[in-house]
Amino acid sequence: MRFINTGVLKFACACAVVVAVWMLVLPVVGDFPSVRQRIEGNRAAGINPTAVFYTDHPAMADIERSIAAKVNAPTGSFWQFSARRPK
Repeated sequence: MRFINTGVLKFACACAVVVAVWMLVLPVVGDFPSVRQRIEGNRAAGINPTAVFYTDHPAMADIERSIAAKVNAPTGSFWQFSARRPK
């Protein structure tokens, strides 16, 4: 008798949980009045509700400016790409 690899079994169970949530739970949540109202508000504003990212957050503009200032600073806070190979 051959035994199923437990790693494969765990992975299959995890995939089944994800599929169940995606196919059963999320459609029900999407029908809640508060969620439906938000989706319709996004659609009315011309925003695709399936494509909302963290970059849509109002604070993101300040965060992007802060990161850009650090990246472009002469102190070299971040790693800079160099085409030269190390010796």
